[in-house]
Amino acid sequence: MEKTYTGIDIGDHAIKIAVSNGVSIKKIAIEPLPDGMVADSRIVSFDAMADFIRAVARKHRGLEKNVSFVVPAGSCITRHLHVPMMSEKELALNLPFEFRDYIIQGKDKYVYDYTVLSIESDESGKADGMDLLAVASPKEAIFDFTEMFKRAGFRLKKALPPIAALQNLIAQSSHREQNCCVIDFAHLATQLHFFARGTYDVSRTIEIGGIDINRALASQFGLDEHLAGEYKHTDFNSANDTETARQVYDSIAVEAARALNFYSFNNPEITMEVVYCCGGGAKGLALMDAVASQIGSPLASIVEIMPPYGGDSDERMLCPLAVGATIW
Repeated sequence: MEKTYTGIDIGDHAIKIAVSNGVSIKKIAIEPLPDGMVADSRIVSFDAMADFIRAVARKHRGLEKNVSFVVPAGSCITRHLHVPMMSEKELALNLPFEFRDYIIQGKDKYVYDYTVLSIESDESGKADGMDLLAVASPKEAIFDFTEMFKRAGFRLKKALPPIAALQNLIAQSSHREQNCCVIDFAHLATQLHFFARGTYDVSRTIEIGGIDINRALASQFGLDEHLAGEYKHTDFNSANDTETARQVYDSIAVEAARALNFYSFNNPEITMEVVYCCGGGAKGLALMDAVASQIGSPLASIVEIMPPYGGDSDERMLCPLAVGATIW
């Protein structure tokens, strides 16, 4: 029997929560974060965040106490590794050295973990290599997350990096061996995650996000950024059809197409079958139209590879990491 967990993804702009057993989604809750709660993808105050999570849980009844948490990118280092075939004990000894370019001192102050993406075999069929998704996170951060959820009334059972949550989504879908790209149109930036034959390969970041659209509209209409964001979401006064907004949409679309073309140039043997879209920006038709006009691959919602949910499909588009975290 599948166990049910509360998947939690704390982004730069909102907290996304999904109660799921990995097969179906029972509940989704999304709440904007108070200003100053997260900075540079790091939680500023764990006590304040714990109190906020507790308040969200009171508002959205029915959350499971066992939590599977998406560690913020600022609190972990993720690497795609190819290593010789080795045992779990050998991996435990060697994994810290794979992060030597990222962790100069204090390797013993980090927690290391991995998931096996694929195993390669030689001509005789003997396994001789492994592709891993490896992660290193400070022990202090894991302790802080554990205490944060305890204060909020939950139990931290699993912590994983964002890429692992996406990998889980693809692995459980019927399209698990696709060459695909997941584009997250997030608040601060746009991120592209490439998967070759269903296995994570590499990520690229475009330093343009929803906040840049808000700023453009704020300047045009003489508003603060928060109100400009409401103009964007509700298309008040046809805000999304303005030249100012379209310039930002076109910039994101052009940069996304460049990243996709660059990946294809460096991997000519891979034909990108589909581009899955998620994040708040993916709900904007103007942005999606701009992206569709620039890229050469079919565009789809990430909802297509997510477990079913009885509520609004658009909500799933906003919380793929929280859902992916519940898949064990």
